Amino acid sequence: MIKIKYKYKVAVLVLVVLTASLACSVFSSSLFEGQHTWYDLSAPENDVSCYKCHKNIRAEFDETPSTPLPPGSGVPHKDKSCEYCHRSEPGVTYANGSGKYSEPGEEAHAASVPLCQQCHEHESKDLAAADESHKPLNRGGGSGSAAESNEACVLCHTGFDKSIDFTRPLYVEYEIKNVSGTWLVHNFNLGPSSTATVNLTPPGERHTWKNASAVNCFDCHSDIKNALENGGHVPSSGKTLSGTAVSGHKGRRHNFSRTSTGVSVEDCKPCHRPSLSDFGAGYNHLEARLDYHAATTEHCYDCHYNGTATAFNETGSGCVECHNILRTPGNHTEILNSTFSQNFCGYKIDKVCVGCHLPGPGTSVPFSDRHFTIYTELNTTIL
Repeated sequence: MIKIKYKYKVAVLVLVVLTASLACSVFSSSLFEGQHTWYDLSAPENDVSCYKCHKNIRAEFDETPSTPLPPGSGVPHKDKSCEYCHRSEPGVTYANGSGKYSEPGEEAHAASVPLCQQCHEHESKDLAAADESHKPLNRGGGSGSAAESNEACVLCHTGFDKSIDFTRPLYVEYEIKNVSGTWLVHNFNLGPSSTATVNLTPPGERHTWKNASAVNCFDCHSDIKNALENGGHVPSSGKTLSGTAVSGHKGRRHNFSRTSTGVSVEDCKPCHRPSLSDFGAGYNHLEARLDYHAATTEHCYDCHYNGTATAFNETGSGCVECHNILRTPGNHTEILNSTFSQNFCGYKIDKVCVGCHLPGPGTSVPFSDRHFTIYTELNTTIL
């Protein structure tokens, strides 16, 4: 009886093993089915389905974007094949052919990340232009890796996640002194570094495109918006509210709202996009910084010193007060010449200007020997 039970258990065990082996063999044959059938990689288009792995990219092309796209935006490469961008880089040999005639490729096997400059040469060159504020983002300069060269394009024009660190001095400090009847800038120093981090987590689409008119500067420069709302960043002025100044400047003035709902990208254009906010027809402002792609930075003396090369001859009664102030011998000219003699960059000169012209101790800052501490964005304090 014992032997019969033992034989029965052995038979059951053998049956279990055979069943398991059969199931595994069926699974394995299904798993490796077609493994000896090779895709044809021949140009112009190969048989490999990129969307087998890149379903998220397919969704970007075929489905409605996660957020509504502004006018002029969309999916510009929707009618192109994957190969159009990712297997067309000059100087790159990709895998090609079929079966025993296949070639594995050299610089790349399946695909490469293209440089935006490959097709958009004009825009990429503009980004490296002399007056472009975003030039540091163009790290590759068209000759680096795709990640470096495309970074600036992706940051502004796509929905890709981004994290940006803005590092600037926490404050700048300097002294204004009257030395033998001449006003001079002394002991200009930069404070310790301060970093403001902006983390943006938009929908994440990299193949959708935002038109330049739809790019919101404050998505990245929220610290500047905060400073503007609290009276900082640039001085306020109501001197260009009427007459010639309104028609002549086409918005290039400082009298904008300082409220959380009032500050807009339009307020950035006079200094940072002067080609869209330049002077009226027939007025040629030769010194304006117009060689840029996305934005430039006009410094105080660009308008109130360089801009006067022609503007100070204007006959309007209110023109001379602003346009000639830095060319007329006196307090302002002495201070400006002092910064020039010390080879101050535009940023440093701007900080000297705002020390007196931003809200500080009291309603006005008279000329006197004094020490200034100018805190930078987000802070707007002046001590």
